[in-house]
Amino acid sequence: MSISAIRTITWREVGDTLTDWRILAPMFILAFVLPLLLVSAANFAIRFIADDTTVPLLVPFVMLLVGFIPASFSLITALETFVGERERNSLEALLAMPISDGALYLGKLASSLLPPLISAFTAMGVFCTALWLGYPQLFARGLTAEYILVIVLLITAKAIVMVASAVIISSHTTSVRAANLLASFVLLPTASVVQLEAILIIGRTARAWAVLWLIVLLLAVIAIALIRTGMGAFNREEILSREHEQLNLRQVGRTWMTFFREYRPAGVAPEAYAHQRFSPGRFYRRELPALLRDYRLPIAVALIAALGGLLSGGYIGSTYRVRPLEAYLENIGRAPVPSLGLGLGIAINNMRVAALSGIFSLFVFGVFAFLVPAVAFAQISFVAGSLAGRGGSWLALGHGSPLQFVLAYVLPHGIVELPTAMLGAALGLRVGAALMAPPQGFTVGQNILWSLAQLAKMWLFVLVPLFLLAGLIEGLISPLVIVALYGA
Repeated sequence: MSISAIRTITWREVGDTLTDWRILAPMFILAFVLPLLLVSAANFAIRFIADDTTVPLLVPFVMLLVGFIPASFSLITALETFVGERERNSLEALLAMPISDGALYLGKLASSLLPPLISAFTAMGVFCTALWLGYPQLFARGLTAEYILVIVLLITAKAIVMVASAVIISSHTTSVRAANLLASFVLLPTASVVQLEAILIIGRTARAWAVLWLIVLLLAVIAIALIRTGMGAFNREEILSREHEQLNLRQVGRTWMTFFREYRPAGVAPEAYAHQRFSPGRFYRRELPALLRDYRLPIAVALIAALGGLLSGGYIGSTYRVRPLEAYLENIGRAPVPSLGLGLGIAINNMRVAALSGIFSLFVFGVFAFLVPAVAFAQISFVAGSLAGRGGSWLALGHGSPLQFVLAYVLPHGIVELPTAMLGAALGLRVGAALMAPPQGFTVGQNILWSLAQLAKMWLFVLVPLFLLAGLIEGLISPLVIVALYGA
């Protein structure tokens, strides 16, 4: 990948953008006029509210708003990157350039990102400077170096996420109208994140700002995933021929059934399959071990999620008192009545979580699947850590012992349920990764169908039996263990 090619495309596109007065005029207004208006509004708010403690709480949020509004206009330029070239009849000339697909994609991405980021940074700089010069006391009470850094990083991460998403949309649609309609799937989640950030900023507690740093990290991960997805899915030939493509549900179904009936590693074209009928015996003897070897990386990521949940839950339980869970801790030792219905209900709930987290992970790059083992192990370690924090011993049994809690409430069914949940999470993670980096020989659509076929096959023939077994143990045997250790 040539850096000079990326730089050439970037400066060419940025130059075209910054010489268009229809784009420069709103950028100037948002970068210089809007911040000054909001600084004046802050002065009016101080005099109108007559409370010196309220307005400083809003200053960081106003700075976030000043940066987000110009950055949100990145969608306009980003949605034009490829589909706009198609409507201007310049797409063929662009794709004929003698550079790699990666260089072309990154050049377009950078050119769509730089103008709104420059506008956002300028607006935040004008706001901070005007506030510092006009109302130094309000600036000192409302903003600190940490607040400014967090807000700048939040705006940068959100801008990259929006631009990367819009460039993917632009390269996979055939008209600007369709791209604008799909842009709502970017704006709505981003607006929800801004609302969450507003609540945390106005709350102005150390814990709230720690969550803001976590949001920065999550947005950065999502941005990297989106950029990788766009580069992996970008293909010149597909873009040129996309206007002639039609959705063929019958072909999609045949491809999925091919992947379901017979296991081959990802990347093997459907035409290379032997088109055998599905055989449970062959699946358990040969395909399941091969599939588990193929899923080594997702299983490792699920283990990392479980370890993270174990450590974070234990730390929170031993350090903080969470009031909604205090009543649960008081009920430790009370066993439910053993019943088949209880076991089946637990099994159905676990299967529902595994299925939904795997399917919805396709739209959030595996986040839901990652959360399943993280939350499950965090709950266990939270209770154990809380008991240990109250004086319970890991080396002796007793009502307040975390060791006894694990032996009674976790071990009997958890020895089956927890590894099964982690396997389900690994399947969901593979579904979420299907968009990011299709293996050589696969299109993005084939990679999604392959991962969904493996999810369905493993869910039916591995997860369902194991979740049923774990649910029956939890509904019929675990209550007896609890009574034996804690008493009636």
